[in-house]
Amino acid sequence: MGSAPPIPATDWLPEDSETESISLSDGRRLAYATYGDADGYPVLFCHGTPGSHVAARLLAAPARERGINLIAPDRPGIGNSEDAAVTFEDWPDDAANLLSHLDVDAAGAVGFSGGGAFALACHRLPEIERIALLGSSGPPSIGSTGRVQQFVGALSRHAPWALGRLFRLQRWFALRRDPSYAVGFVAEETPETDALAADEVARVVRADMLTSMARGPSGIIREQRLLSQPWPFALEDISVPVTVFQGRNDANVAPSTGNALAQRLPDASFESVDSDHLGTLTAAGDGALAAVQRRTRV
Repeated sequence: MGSAPPIPATDWLPEDSETESISLSDGRRLAYATYGDADGYPVLFCHGTPGSHVAARLLAAPARERGINLIAPDRPGIGNSEDAAVTFEDWPDDAANLLSHLDVDAAGAVGFSGGGAFALACHRLPEIERIALLGSSGPPSIGSTGRVQQFVGALSRHAPWALGRLFRLQRWFALRRDPSYAVGFVAEETPETDALAADEVARVVRADMLTSMARGPSGIIREQRLLSQPWPFALEDISVPVTVFQGRNDANVAPSTGNALAQRLPDASFESVDSDHLGTLTAAGDGALAAVQRRTRV
């Protein structure tokens, strides 16, 4: 497969993409980045699948304006986080360790796409006061996904080796092509934000894709498998307030999924967004931050 050599990481990573890390009780390293206001109200950002902490860069400006400290960890096997067989039941313990390390005793959580399940799994943490979902996947019993996502889910369960080759091929192309190649997996066209032009958004999206597979595809394959199977917690048991934002033109997650999530969650509100999958993150991200921000400071 001949082509120009891959672009050096220094050329595709945003300048503020460097991560810090903590050591967990089992010796693993968990990497994370922070965006926005370092002294602000903490919000845990759960990236998509595939995805990484880099996606939180798209919400850095509204987080800063709202006085929010956006905490964006790379889940196991992603970016600089060491891999492990972490499930939806295990992830809240990793998140709790990170929040404790940062001396956080109260926080919100925002989950984008496949990260919505990981944000919801954190409902059992006493630190989590509110949750917002942006174009979130739902458990197989209530939601449907696009054909590509169905195909990926099936491969993750039955032929993970083939899915690994597919993800490696996608990364190979993403390293050598224009950023619009990566955007094509999550949007019909590249959106822009108040702080970032469309070409800057595309660069962040490509960096997010490349970072998600920096350690190989094993972490993504595991998460795809988890998302395609019944979730180990009941939506009806989630008592914290949840705000669901769903794009009306989302080709990755069926618009009906957002409605179904809001109907099943005991304390939920629903907001429809006139956008596609990535556009839900960029257009409704500020609303999601507002939804989880503590109403009164104590």
